[in-house]
Amino acid sequence: RMIVLPLPGHKVIYPTNSVGDAYKEILGADGITSLTSRGSAPAEATEKGSYRLLIAEPRNLEVESVAGPEVEEDPVVETIRLSFELGSGCYATMLMRELMMTTMSREHNVGT
Repeated sequence: RMIVLPLPGHKVIYPTNSVGDAYKEILGADGITSLTSRGSAPAEATEKGSYRLLIAEPRNLEVESVAGPEVEEDPVVETIRLSFELGSGCYATMLMRELMMTTMSREHNVGT
């Protein structure tokens, strides 16, 4: 199942829940009062808009253990090489952050 969020524009259908209210509030702070028409909106607000996946999964994810320098303080450290593909508009740094936070949370009970 795909969950998407709108990128602001006049051809986008905005949510009718609290997420849509947040869009209206944020855009209103920039002087954009109409989300569905061009009207007298600033030039940067006249884009058509689009949709972006809220959650995107990497394709062709490969994890390889590689020889790395020994770490005297922590013999548990392992060096790995990741290979993956992401769709347009997705950022590898975000995937890395999510992978590292998940691992840290599991190992150190962060956030529990």
